[in-house]
Amino acid sequence: MRFRLFGTEFYVSFLFAAVITAMLAFDRTGFILPLLFAVLIHELGHLAAMWVLDCAPKRVRIVPAAVEITTKIGTGAGHEIIIALCGPAVNLLMFGTLFINYLAFGNDGYLTVGLINLLIGVFNLIPVTGLDGGTVLFNIICRKAEPSRAGLIMRIINFSVAAAALTAAIILCLKGEFNLSFFILALYLFVMSIIKI
Repeated sequence: MRFRLFGTEFYVSFLFAAVITAMLAFDRTGFILPLLFAVLIHELGHLAAMWVLDCAPKRVRIVPAAVEITTKIGTGAGHEIIIALCGPAVNLLMFGTLFINYLAFGNDGYLTVGLINLLIGVFNLIPVTGLDGGTVLFNIICRKAEPSRAGLIMRIINFSVAAAALTAAIILCLKGEFNLSFFILALYLFVMSIIKI
């Protein structure tokens, strides 16, 4: 499916739509829809910042496990930092709003959706390659060092965080509390430390 919005061409792959449909059909937890909403507003936060900063993307491709953005013009480090921070900022703002509503009305649904937004926002602020925190840190390091050296520093940080996540996963396993999320995070970060930048 293709469409245009504010001069940006959007492409949503059939496979992505099929995966989302399957996730919604087989979800027994009730968390998938709020999770998709949190991811959607996160990405919209990035896109809104791009449009406001007059560096609107030329094309956005939405495929399983990725959102590929092709920009019209190169953005400076300052713009990249602002754009990277706007996604988590929207999630954290949504968490704050929903948490206030939870306190006012006592509806657990507000708390659930708010916590999912908090999780997405905070996770994306982890300073590793492939996440918004990594984009911010890389641009800050590039102000003091060459991009190749900054890339090396980011790989070391990725590897260190991956080792910490793997250690936490192993410790939890030894205590009889298996946590698949830590293993997946560690694997993701080990891969990113090898292939990115």
